[in-house]
Amino acid sequence: MGNLSGHIFISGIKHSGKTTFARLLADKYKRPFIDSDDLVLEKIKPYSVREYYQKYGKGHFMAMEEEAVKEFLNGSNGMFFLSLGGGACDNNGLMDLVKKNGKLIYLVRDEKDMLDVILRHGRPAFLDPKDLNGSFHKLYLERDEKYRSYADLVIDMGPYRDRIETLDMLVKKLEEAAL
Repeated sequence: MGNLSGHIFISGIKHSGKTTFARLLADKYKRPFIDSDDLVLEKIKPYSVREYYQKYGKGHFMAMEEEAVKEFLNGSNGMFFLSLGGGACDNNGLMDLVKKNGKLIYLVRDEKDMLDVILRHGRPAFLDPKDLNGSFHKLYLERDEKYRSYADLVIDMGPYRDRIETLDMLVKKLEEAAL
């Protein structure tokens, strides 16, 4: 297995496999794994992400998200895999920070598969209850375009069934890209 150089940030739409596969890749490459949601939670205690977002709004949440990742980067030494939140692409400051400090991988899944997975976990507040399909379609298209514009590597995850096979595919794609 070849060596990856630098920090690797894993991005994608909610429930695309970012955290799962960032953790598995970190294990495979013997690097630390970090979830940006955990970094944010440390800063916003005692609130949950949802509570903080509802109380202070999107702008404050995005500023906190950027600050949390920036503080982590300032204190980190060595290479790592960091999974970003599903809406990170909407945070220009955070994305600029990511691009300056490593490589961004965008994990893509089929829109219908994504909506099915998201709804299995309960309807999130960002979807219109009167038009789940339409509101998700709009969000998916917007975020897909943004993530693609920032990504150093776009990986189509397909309808993965087996984590190990999918991990092997990811490793192969990363090695081919020579990040």
